[in-house]
Amino acid sequence: MKFHPAVLMLIVWSVCVVMFYVLPFQLENRVMSLYGLLILLLFIAAYCLGATAASRRMVQRPMPIDVAIDFRMTDRILVTASAIALVACIMDVQGRDLFNLIDSYQVRSDRAGGLLSAAESASTVWFQIAFITSPAAYIYLVREITFRPRPILWRTAVFGFGPILMVSLSAGGRNPLFYAMLVTGFSYLLRKHVFANGVPGAKVSAPRRKRRPIFKLNTASRVLIGVLVACMTVYFARVFIVRADVVGGVDAMFGIAGSSWGVNFNGPLADVFFTVLGPDLTYLVFVFVWYVVQGFVMSNTIFTSYEGPMMWTAYGIDISSAIVRRTNSDFLATGFGHLLSLNTYGFLPSAFGSLFVDFKFLGLLPCFLWGWLSGVVYKKVKQATDPRWLLAAPIVVIGILLSVINTPIGFSNGLVTHLWLVVAFMSARVMRWRPAVTPTGPVRG
Repeated sequence: MKFHPAVLMLIVWSVCVVMFYVLPFQLENRVMSLYGLLILLLFIAAYCLGATAASRRMVQRPMPIDVAIDFRMTDRILVTASAIALVACIMDVQGRDLFNLIDSYQVRSDRAGGLLSAAESASTVWFQIAFITSPAAYIYLVREITFRPRPILWRTAVFGFGPILMVSLSAGGRNPLFYAMLVTGFSYLLRKHVFANGVPGAKVSAPRRKRRPIFKLNTASRVLIGVLVACMTVYFARVFIVRADVVGGVDAMFGIAGSSWGVNFNGPLADVFFTVLGPDLTYLVFVFVWYVVQGFVMSNTIFTSYEGPMMWTAYGIDISSAIVRRTNSDFLATGFGHLLSLNTYGFLPSAFGSLFVDFKFLGLLPCFLWGWLSGVVYKKVKQATDPRWLLAAPIVVIGILLSVINTPIGFSNGLVTHLWLVVAFMSARVMRWRPAVTPTGPVRG
């Protein structure tokens, strides 16, 4: 973790605000209020205060070479959960055309409409099983990529990316794949820290056979990763283009953005984008960046005008929404109805807008706790006394980066992901090498 959590949070939100005001976004039927901006600053300050209370900026200590982690139990748990998720997803998608993006878009729209109308959930038991078990794949990616000297590629593909890909195709969304890409990238960056001084715990395990060299990306691997990232980008772009085609094309989609979303891309410098990039690429820039900055806009509206009930996590946490939908669907529909009246339902509220809907100003307390926990992870990683804390590092950093979208436990089934993180942390065992003392000195074997 290069930046202190408080510093990283300030950087992320500063970039978000600059992107919104520099690019030619133009609000229509929406107003950014000073009151809403002040409340946003209050929530950011609560997070930063919590992170600072837990730790100050620290110098990174090297990983100890006499410490190793026994991941055998962790691997059994995570692989089993990922395998169950993979099978459940395969059963759930039987008879569906997974690659028909129009059908996938309709599935997501129907689910959003069902929540709003308090309709009974139509998800199968297989989808519910996958919903609980598939987030274990994110943690398995961290374990495999960060800690294994030479990651086992087929296991990474099957038990790391397999469940996530199937959940994305089943639910018709992009968030799981996007989250997996971020987890993979940050996990690989951590390898440089873990293996900077060789294989941690080499003296603990004392293997008899010769160790294979630590995996590093060669040219072919970089090319392959580039191709995969390009394919993911094309997939994301195709999702947006297909949705535009459903309503009549890019021009029609710009019209819908202005009338329904309350934002358009016709502010200053808009002509430059349309001239240089053309309508299609300009539309993709618009929707990609809007995906990042809309939480800034929506949270302002929520802070200023939301008068609905506190939803007590039913808004910000997927699994909580699912439970309330089955136990008190009218309450859920009422809360979402208030958001619909503000034209914020279905949009990304940011972490702080989500906390405000769920807890009003009481949301400052979980915001402070979030910052405090981030600070604890930062301190433990910097101290480098227990390598298990590195399991949490990518998840914490990604949570801060995606705070412009939702809370860490709200984005892409995040609560369940964090529960699997706790399971992995607790099931891993730290082993330390201690030299045996003899009359002639320590025995180093």
